[in-house]
Amino acid sequence: MMKAVLRSFQVALRVLTLLPAPPVSAFSAEEKGRGLVWFPVIGALMGGLLALTAWRLESIEPMLASVILLTAWLFISELHHLDALARSINVWFFGGDSAVAEDEAEAAQLPIPHFGVMGVMALVMMVKFSALSVLIEYKLWLYIMMAPLAARLLVVALIGFTPSAPGQTLAQDFRSEFPYVSLFIWLLLALPMALVAGIPLLGVFVLLLLIRLRLKQTSGGLTWESIGASIVLLEAVGLFVAALTA
Repeated sequence: MMKAVLRSFQVALRVLTLLPAPPVSAFSAEEKGRGLVWFPVIGALMGGLLALTAWRLESIEPMLASVILLTAWLFISELHHLDALARSINVWFFGGDSAVAEDEAEAAQLPIPHFGVMGVMALVMMVKFSALSVLIEYKLWLYIMMAPLAARLLVVALIGFTPSAPGQTLAQDFRSEFPYVSLFIWLLLALPMALVAGIPLLGVFVLLLLIRLRLKQTSGGLTWESIGASIVLLEAVGLFVAALTA
């Protein structure tokens, strides 16, 4: 039993972060589903580490501290998800399957509208950078800690309550052995956090609903790439709204 619990934690750690972890050569769909229990825990660990880093950087100029903190954030998890975000943005904003769009555009000899990985990275990093600068200046460490936690908790809810898109085997794997009871418990435990976060968490929740709607419209449901993309977007919007209301 303990071995299975530890393995599910390792699976979640490998899926979500670039943190040092024992290698997991292969894992089953059931192990992916059970690993969702750990998403909020890993988000809390990441948030605590980032908030501690921000607190240690409070003595230097906020913009420079924001660059250092954002670089740390990037190498903890974002490199896992930015490719997925770029591809998802193309589908959500321009509609349809990107591969089909490329074939049609080539046939019509028209340029393909897309942001590309670097464009998406620049946009998201700009939002996070500006928000972190404000939060560091006002010493709002709590919002920095809560952003990774809230994003991963809400993504678990997205996975649990969004049907997988046709042909999306990897996304469907997460729905095998989905821990609905654990999700309900996590959401109950998150109520105090929601009361503290207030408007920023409301903004993140509204974004989650918009993402779910767009997934249904463009892909027919949840895709593998939308999981990582949603995490990045939810973090960025949560930080940005927190900075606006600081």
